[in-house]
Amino acid sequence: MTQTSEPTVANWNDVPGFNNDAHLESLKSFVSSIPENSKILEIGCAWGGSSWALMDGLPEGCELHICDTFGMNNTQLKQHHYQGVMKKHSHNPTVCFAMDLYMRTNQRTTFDWCVQQHPRYKKVVKAVYQMPSLAVLAKDSNWDFVYIDGLHSYENVSLELEYCKDVPFLCGDDYSPVHEGCKKAIDEFISKYPDKTFYHDTFESGSGFWSLS
Repeated sequence: MTQTSEPTVANWNDVPGFNNDAHLESLKSFVSSIPENSKILEIGCAWGGSSWALMDGLPEGCELHICDTFGMNNTQLKQHHYQGVMKKHSHNPTVCFAMDLYMRTNQRTTFDWCVQQHPRYKKVVKAVYQMPSLAVLAKDSNWDFVYIDGLHSYENVSLELEYCKDVPFLCGDDYSPVHEGCKKAIDEFISKYPDKTFYHDTFESGSGFWSLS
């Protein structure tokens, strides 16, 4: 769907994606509870819905680093995502514009268009890494808060969590029986570090949000 004029992003509901409001509200609430001046890493941002929620909730002085391969660009994958997002958000002209932009360009261009409209973007976003999460974590695992929503395989999530074992605040998406590998990796991590407090939204909510602190 092509728009004749360019709309603006007012909130996370105007950003394409599959996370629901319950998930983004939980993420916003959890990040708002961390200390000021914290260093945050977001792993996996898609088109920027979770980035928007993080920027909404970050306390003063925090810096946000965002990591994604931005690789959702082959024709078949684009069509798959376009159809999935439009099925859920076709009533929203801003999402329609963003997905048209995605189809004409690429994931990174669409992400930039969405998140750079957030009023706190220039103040809090310090870096956007276009590379695999494990490459970022191998260089720097010194974070105060990490949000994990990248590659959902058991192997990848297990490695991400092990890199983040000393991070005070951890959270992410896809803690659900639907994502068996991701859930298994998180359950095993919890059993290795039982001193951490674990929380997850109900499976019935469809949120997938989980946290460890």
